[in-house]
Amino acid sequence: MDEHYFKEKTEIPLQLGIVNAVIRKKEFEFYTSPPVFSWRRVDKGALCLANGMQIEGTKTLLDIGCGYGVIGIVAAHFYPQLEITMIDSSERAVLLAKKNVANYNLQSQVKVLRGELYVPVESEKFDAIVSNPPYSAGKEIVNQIINGAPAHLNLRGSLQIVGRHTKGGRMYKEEMLKVFKTVEETGRKSGFRVYIAKNQRNFYYPLAR
Repeated sequence: MDEHYFKEKTEIPLQLGIVNAVIRKKEFEFYTSPPVFSWRRVDKGALCLANGMQIEGTKTLLDIGCGYGVIGIVAAHFYPQLEITMIDSSERAVLLAKKNVANYNLQSQVKVLRGELYVPVESEKFDAIVSNPPYSAGKEIVNQIINGAPAHLNLRGSLQIVGRHTKGGRMYKEEMLKVFKTVEETGRKSGFRVYIAKNQRNFYYPLAR
């Protein structure tokens, strides 16, 4: 298992390397280092989400568990109108994500925060929340992402999570259906799917008499 998901800090020395990936017909490169998740190559889940996420027309996006920043950086490149917030609990991941954001001169569009899940954006709402949680992160963490999403989504905002359907993805969908009315599956690739649910809830506030 990757240490990244269980330790906020690591004793492993920084060993910078670069990984390349073609996403939406453009080649990207990212700085990585052990023990951050998928430091040897961009993982298939990230590729599936980066290619399959539906964020046309959105203005604000939150990437939870951003790792070294693949999803947020791809979103920023193809959707320059987006204001993007990326969060990770790992000190090493945040360092790398900031370095990758700077490498693409996206500092004015993308901010990287360190913290647990929604804690750094406790009072904020977004048009889209995306996440690529590895199966090793555990069901509890993913359920917290899903159940916490409505409080951080604007009306008709979307939660988009990628997973391998036979290894956790099916459970993601089941949990999302408990929270949202419907879940769409898209971006099927190499056994991975992007699960998309929209926040249709509106709240009624009675007028004072």
